[in-house]
Amino acid sequence: MYNENNSSSQTSETDSEGGTREAKEENIKKEVIFTNEGGSQVPATQTIINPKIEGVIVTAAGANDANVKANIIAAVEAVTGVATHKIQVFSI
Repeated sequence: MYNENNSSSQTSETDSEGGTREAKEENIKKEVIFTNEGGSQVPATQTIINPKIEGVIVTAAGANDANVKANIIAAVEAVTGVATHKIQVFSI
């Protein structure tokens, strides 16, 4: 993980003969963030943990129709990877 500082500046100059000059400057400074663990400095890290989907419940208009229900189950399975026996579809 980083502590990031960004700064930018823009300068525009015009000389006596009508000429112009523009200068743009951008500074990016990154510093590693450290934490103290057991008396020593260790770089801080970030971990992203995605939840595990155990089952799915869907309520939908028209779910009384067997074809609509089957299509919803197939779509949910394709998107989530959840087995069809763990998908329940109910009519509104």
